Amino acid sequence: MDYSNTLYIADSYNNRVQKYLRNASFGETVAGQETGVAGSTADTLHYAADLVLDVNGDIYVSEVNNDRVQLWTSGSTTGVTVAGTGISSYST
Repeated sequence: MDYSNTLYIADSYNNRVQKYLRNASFGETVAGQETGVAGSTADTLHYAADLVLDVNGDIYVSEVNNDRVQLWTSGSTTGVTVAGTGISSYST
């Protein structure tokens, strides 16, 4: 939750981060694909496990299946790998 009581949720199974404004019924996708498609490119996430917000509204997202932490700056449609390999450890 940020300073204005906006709630951010790491929507793991839908491979995205959702933002809910106070009293909102629906969330807005602020990291990953709105459709929930998983991937390892800069504009996708694969099992977003946790997130941290900084004072600028930037979001750091840890991903289980890409072994990385992605930084999504406020208003960005893509992330930048700031930690990890970015190589998927997921196999079938």
